[in-house]
Amino acid sequence: MQDFKFHSPKTLTEAYDHLEKKGARVIAGGTDVIPQMANGRFQTDLLVDISYLSELSYIKQEEDVIHIGGLTNYSLMINSPLLKTSAPLLVEAAATVGAIQTQNRGTIAGNIGNASPAGDLLPPLLVLDAVVTLTNREGKRQVSLSEFLLGPGKTALSPGEIIHQISFKGLDPETGSTFIKLGNRQGMAISVVNAAVLLKIDGSENVGDIRLSLGAVAPTPIRCPKAEAVLYGKKITQALLEETAAMAAKECSPISDLRASADYRRHAAQILVKRSLQQCLSPESGEGN
Repeated sequence: MQDFKFHSPKTLTEAYDHLEKKGARVIAGGTDVIPQMANGRFQTDLLVDISYLSELSYIKQEEDVIHIGGLTNYSLMINSPLLKTSAPLLVEAAATVGAIQTQNRGTIAGNIGNASPAGDLLPPLLVLDAVVTLTNREGKRQVSLSEFLLGPGKTALSPGEIIHQISFKGLDPETGSTFIKLGNRQGMAISVVNAAVLLKIDGSENVGDIRLSLGAVAPTPIRCPKAEAVLYGKKITQALLEETAAMAAKECSPISDLRASADYRRHAAQILVKRSLQQCLSPESGEGN
């Protein structure tokens, strides 16, 4: 285990002071830090724990935009009436993460900042077109989540910055959405593949909005624009669902690892996309749960 200094600031200003120092890294819940340190994937000279900055834990709505503070934990998201109504697929994803201890400790900023290709909150946030607000002593900047995620464990976070909040427009009641996760066992499993789908049928019974995202099938979670284009503006048929799912699988670039082969992931992605679309069309069926 490496040697490092540790600070737990009580204010944002104090946090920025420490994060400006060479080699500093920020953590919030810290649920993945020790395992990553043990295998050498987390290197730091100074660990800055911002978990006591309570002002960064919130879920609120301003007009039609929902803002989630970076230190909001999974449990708060799971139990949020606002998210249950306006972003239910995010609630579904949060509920699949770890045991209750992890849900009480882990944060949305940690899930984003970890930048795991299998991160469960990332596909739902991608289909919600989420924007990440990053802050430092000089001010703030905003970047879309798709541009923030650069690769496995790599993000657009600059030295001295923290993930302050995540924002997206809430869904209207006419929009169906779902999240499905495939793991190697029932509970507390890292996703082999996960999928998030948002689907809205317009007044002419055509697809007015369709967004598909997959995790654990590429270096970062991905949107599937070619698959989305198969359905957009058309009346849904079984053949179109099959074609959309097949196209989504073609947009994947999975790897083989201890959890699954690349071929298995591609096949699973096709099945999950089809099931997710069916669940959006018939949520009472419960196929996605």
